[in-house]
Amino acid sequence: MTEWYRNTDWNDDIERMFFAKLGRARSQRDQYLVLQAHHLSQSHPDVSLRLIDHYFETRTDDFDDGRARGVAAAAQFASGGYVEALDNYMLVLKGQEANQDLYVGSPLQFAFLTARFRSDTHYEAAQAQLTSVDLPADEQFEPRFRYCAASALLHAATGRDPARALAMAQIALGLPQPVLDSYPDVVWRLRGITRS
Repeated sequence: MTEWYRNTDWNDDIERMFFAKLGRARSQRDQYLVLQAHHLSQSHPDVSLRLIDHYFETRTDDFDDGRARGVAAAAQFASGGYVEALDNYMLVLKGQEANQDLYVGSPLQFAFLTARFRSDTHYEAAQAQLTSVDLPADEQFEPRFRYCAASALLHAATGRDPARALAMAQIALGLPQPVLDSYPDVVWRLRGITRS
């Protein structure tokens, strides 16, 4: 049986039950809200964002703020709010500086998502985040793809280093097909860089 704060579906009955149990929770109330929002971030992003708003309005401390912003970013991506999601992601990354033991965001993920969704207002921050990450090892296919794709797309979009954009696109496109199949939109753009 699913725990009451890990629902993957949502309706009026589930909402009433959730808030009734949340009202009786003696501890971890903030965490329950964030966990429930996380489990709904892809299937019900609007509900997830509403739960995160409720978390910020009623939280007892700021311990789960980073996780909450990460969940909000995931829900915003799911609902098409890329700029807002990346703004939230930046807050998550900045929050890590103050609380390094609670790692809730990834500079590589931020750079990749910025490049993938063409958020030009975040290009400079994404390139700065990407320089803080080493190129993942050859056998780390997924992270290596994200790194190379982000680097290629960001360099191509800003026009700063076309040679690096080409080199990174070629490395990304040389990775195993299952990785490439996960990102057809990115692969299409990378192939455009190699044809330029």
